[in-house]
Amino acid sequence: MGMFRVEYLLLGILVIGVRSRDIPNCDFFDTVQLRESEKLCNGSYRYEDVVIPAKLTGKYDYEIDYDGDRVSVPKHIRGCVCKLKTCIRFCCHHKKLMAGNLCSQDVYENLTYEYTLDITQLNGSVIKKHVLNDMVVQQDLPLPCERHYSLDAETSTYDMWSLYENGSLFRHFDQRYLSKQEFCLQPNPTSTGKNYSLIVAFNCIQKPSMKMAYVKFSSVFFMVITIAAYLWLPKFRSLHGKCCNLYFICLAITFLLNVISLFGIFELKTPICYLTGYAGYFTVMATFLWLSVISFDVWRRFAMRKFQVFYKNKRSSFFNYNIIVWSSAGLLTCIIFLVDQFVETNLDNPYNPAVGVFSCWIFTNGWSATFYFYAPLAILIILNCASFFLTTRYIYVENKQNQKVLNNSEPQKLSRNHANYRIYFRLFIIMGGSWFLEIIAFICEMENMWKPLIILNDYINCSQGIIIFVATFCNHEMFRLIRKRIQNRNITSLELTNTSRPVESEKMADVELGK
Repeated sequence: MGMFRVEYLLLGILVIGVRSRDIPNCDFFDTVQLRESEKLCNGSYRYEDVVIPAKLTGKYDYEIDYDGDRVSVPKHIRGCVCKLKTCIRFCCHHKKLMAGNLCSQDVYENLTYEYTLDITQLNGSVIKKHVLNDMVVQQDLPLPCERHYSLDAETSTYDMWSLYENGSLFRHFDQRYLSKQEFCLQPNPTSTGKNYSLIVAFNCIQKPSMKMAYVKFSSVFFMVITIAAYLWLPKFRSLHGKCCNLYFICLAITFLLNVISLFGIFELKTPICYLTGYAGYFTVMATFLWLSVISFDVWRRFAMRKFQVFYKNKRSSFFNYNIIVWSSAGLLTCIIFLVDQFVETNLDNPYNPAVGVFSCWIFTNGWSATFYFYAPLAILIILNCASFFLTTRYIYVENKQNQKVLNNSEPQKLSRNHANYRIYFRLFIIMGGSWFLEIIAFICEMENMWKPLIILNDYINCSQGIIIFVATFCNHEMFRLIRKRIQNRNITSLELTNTSRPVESEKMADVELGK
């Protein structure tokens, strides 16, 4: 046993010794490779015109890629030069150009470009610095990613960026700060002449996480099951069931079109891409409009006696609902189509929906989404939440009154409370209470705060199909209806509807309406 302890101790010392060769309190992206630098007699190194003391050097056998993963490389010496002088990160040698997503093989000794850059200080002031004279050029760091695109502010105001004294870059179009791990600078030929270049920022083409796409696709699968059940079971051919089914269908189509956009199946700025974007916007607006119709219809059935006659005319009500939903969704879609046609897409005019420009969907990563996407949704969600509050309040008041004539034994109270909670939960799901997080998450994302809430909202909203399936399908009443439908295939829809026991919400509504 003692021998094993000695071996573990020696192994621990060896591991600590290896780790201690890294430079303490120095980020890898603040270092430069010193393999070809002059080593002085006191152990320090001369890198360009900066002397790096021995305590700011270390032996490394790895590099860090853009994902933060360590990649093994031959052991070499690095120096923490950025602690001594302002650094600027280049993608390649400062006399090379980017050839696609890689550095060019040739060094262009005659390459000329504007060496002066505007550097934003920590106090907000802007000063001009010469890249080679006033800064240390880091040109040996691994490229940030496999695929890049350039932010060329000369040709597009949408590609504006600012470089900060600490080496970070501020990207204007999405108001995001990029660390040196996420971008690099390099001269790039300009439209002003073949022999003149400007320094532009190359940042990563970020592939969106496919997790949400897979969750949405799973939601579509469960929504199809729910839709099929609502179409197959006569019980759900009522006015309320038809409205719910149209909501489910619109939600499933919305998710499916969004998944197509996320996977980049269609090329940007093509007719099929535009069609996917506008169809997606139409269906998402129709989804929330049908949600509002359901909320209004449930509230009316529970709480508004004066609409009893209107409620009995189901065919007329369903026709009116369809006219309101499809015409409203179509009008909103026509508005964004006309804005896209007559308003130029650029940073100076952030009021463009930009359908099909950045993805085959409406642009939702900027404040322009507030006008065309989140503002209409916020209005509808607030109305839905108000309907949910009024409906649940009415149920609660009615139950309090009914308890006076019922046996108040503890088992009955407990059973009744559980039934009420199920009703409240299903109402909350059906009336879109969970969508309220979408507006809050959008504000948090634009202000770059509360990341956990944004992630939670994404998972909840992408799982709407699964949540609705569990809330509406996975209960004893649904299983009873399915079993009865299978056992009574020869019974007409009307007979089966008349003999089916209503679910809790419909029973309470029918009692209230005196049916």
